[in-house]
Amino acid sequence: MISIFELRKKAKKILANSQTIKVALTGDTATQLLATAIRGMGVERGYNIDIFEAEYNQVERQLLDPTSDLYQFDAGFIVIFQSTHKLGEHHSMLTTEQQATLADERISFLASVCENPALAGKKIIYFNYPEIEDTVFGSYANKVDSSFTYQIRKLNYELMRLSQQYQNLFICDIAALQNKLGRDMMFAANVYTSTEMILSMDALPYVASRVMDIVCAVKGQFKKCLILDLDNTVWGGVIGDDGLEGIQLGHGLGIGKAFTEFQMWVKKLKQRGIIICVASKNNEETAKEPFEKHPDMVLKLDDIAVFQANWDTKVDNIRTIQQILNIGFDSMVFLDDNPFERSIVRENIKGITVPELPEDPA
Repeated sequence: MISIFELRKKAKKILANSQTIKVALTGDTATQLLATAIRGMGVERGYNIDIFEAEYNQVERQLLDPTSDLYQFDAGFIVIFQSTHKLGEHHSMLTTEQQATLADERISFLASVCENPALAGKKIIYFNYPEIEDTVFGSYANKVDSSFTYQIRKLNYELMRLSQQYQNLFICDIAALQNKLGRDMMFAANVYTSTEMILSMDALPYVASRVMDIVCAVKGQFKKCLILDLDNTVWGGVIGDDGLEGIQLGHGLGIGKAFTEFQMWVKKLKQRGIIICVASKNNEETAKEPFEKHPDMVLKLDDIAVFQANWDTKVDNIRTIQQILNIGFDSMVFLDDNPFERSIVRENIKGITVPELPEDPA
């Protein structure tokens, strides 16, 4: 992930011949660096971000007062960051009865924002709430509806339901991001106490990336096609050398489990609507054999929209797939275990996404 320091440099750039998107940011904690990170990540994605940062801790006034600066800015996207920390401080000042309705009150507030006629046509991006273990009840908190843990979990669930109700509401899932990065990377206590900035410097690029994921998706810029290498990517081993019985797949012990679980993930992408294709240096008949005959293959030939197995270069095969599907390279992702192949594709096909893969498939 690009660093916050690189994003700060990018934030100063203005891209020629690129679309400008107006974004308003309001939060109950310091958001200056988050605004910079979003602006820089916008440049990284090919957009100029014109961002308005509301005054600190004035979320309600900015969103409910039609004369506020936020309304005057007239942004297409409104990003709202109400933090777990500030919600926890508020929770601690309430009676037990009031604590039990905290999530409901926050949901009611957000619903009123979504229904505000003055914000019609605006896309609202709302951060959900990473958990903080307050240790007051421990595991018993799941039985106590007034506990902070109970209210946070209820709130995150209700946010999902609310986003289904309002088409203009999108949840930025920083709770899942904390699960991935870890609490210590997401939050720096020493920074918070001196600056009121909740997010750590290391977490800012990841959060800005999540925000821009939503913006890009709304703008129609998202990945539509996943192109897969086969050997040591979809299964362990080389089908042409190891044969059908020699490749590694399955639910038992061993590395085959990792490849099977990877196929399960790809299957879910296909069910979601992502186009799955194959670009493999193999004889076509040999490459198709596992799909047709291996008992542990999750993916089947019917799951593959375009199957390119031959001895042409990966670059040529990907270009053929692009011509068949008639979509942009910027809508495509290519996965290959071979770092040389990844590098060649990156160098020769502008716009395609080629992630780095770990040497250990597990």
